[in-house]
Amino acid sequence: MVAGVLLLIPTAGSCMAGKFVLFSAVTGVVLDHGKPVPGAAIMRTWNWAWKESGGSDTTYTDAGGRFSLPEVTGSSFFGRFMPHEPYVTQGIVIKHGGHEYVAWRTVKRNYEPDGELGRPAHLTCRLEAEPVRGGKVFGISTLEP
Repeated sequence: MVAGVLLLIPTAGSCMAGKFVLFSAVTGVVLDHGKPVPGAAIMRTWNWAWKESGGSDTTYTDAGGRFSLPEVTGSSFFGRFMPHEPYVTQGIVIKHGGHEYVAWRTVKRNYEPDGELGRPAHLTCRLEAEPVRGGKVFGISTLEP
């Protein structure tokens, strides 16, 4: 009977299917004064409050300064049924030439694909820029149209 009641509890969209998107896919380009930056390390981190867990991954820019990071998902049996507030801290740091640049800092408050911004994250990261808050995101990145 308890299991039947739990199945009736509404939860956020994608988590009903057992898929919790913790960090949506991100693509972008790294520029320094308008020129592509090849070989820069793109380091992504996330921390999921519900499970008190997190992770990280790293990729590198190609010859044109472009990079791509895949979607990160998590799973939680109880999270599918128990009401809770999604809270995932996210960060992307660029390492290049002995410097670190904050490209992306935000908190994801849902489990939907592209839920950070309501659309895919295609970024332009300018190393010469000062980090600023642009909507929900802090860093040197701007969204490509």
